Amino acid sequence: MLGGSGSGEDPFINEEAREEIRRNLEQSLNKLNAQILRLESKYRELLSRSKEYFEQVVDAMESGDEERASIYAEEIAELRRLAKMVRRSQLMLEQVKLRLETVVEVSDLIGLVVPLLSLIAEVEDEIVGVAPEAAKNLHELACYIEDFTSSNIASPVELGSHEVSEDAEKILEEARKIAAERVEKAFPDAPQLSEVEQLVYSYLSKAGSEINLRKCAEDLGIDVKQVKEILMKLEEKGLIELVD
Repeated sequence: MLGGSGSGEDPFINEEAREEIRRNLEQSLNKLNAQILRLESKYRELLSRSKEYFEQVVDAMESGDEERASIYAEEIAELRRLAKMVRRSQLMLEQVKLRLETVVEVSDLIGLVVPLLSLIAEVEDEIVGVAPEAAKNLHELACYIEDFTSSNIASPVELGSHEVSEDAEKILEEARKIAAERVEKAFPDAPQLSEVEQLVYSYLSKAGSEINLRKCAEDLGIDVKQVKEILMKLEEKGLIELVD
């Protein structure tokens, strides 16, 4: 049920009140867009650094420095972890942004503006460690919505806060899943070589750009078929490029 706004009119019918909340939500949208762009930039920075470190792993392995290769491989793993957090935060902010856009666009605000509080609270808790400024903006938005609704809605609890929270968690879980999948696809895995793969790779590094498969097999004491299979695996791991 809607409460009074001071003039006895329904604030969601009163055009002035409707425009006021729309302006405030649009300001929040602008802030969210800026934060989403910052997180996208941070993600690309992490991805670029990861690719640079991958090249360092390859270089270290070519020179036989496995200890150095391991150091860079560990750093790639850490960059991937951070990238997952950044991408997840970005997707969650986009969820809030989309919901805000819907609220701004539709005329009947009451059905969407209160449930938005639950989503904002969930996202704020998730991203505070990664994007504190974005979390602060969300907190300010939540405070504004609470202030607005507390003076205009008689009993917001009746809207079903528990069910809203479950819906918000489903949205966030989907964002987490998508973020993890995207990062796994984007970030290179530091190459891990078996003993025989290391043997062939070391042979290649010393031999130069071209090798004789039969001679390689004889020198290493393995058969030609196995050498071919290992070369294909090395190419899959990004360590060599085979030319027909």
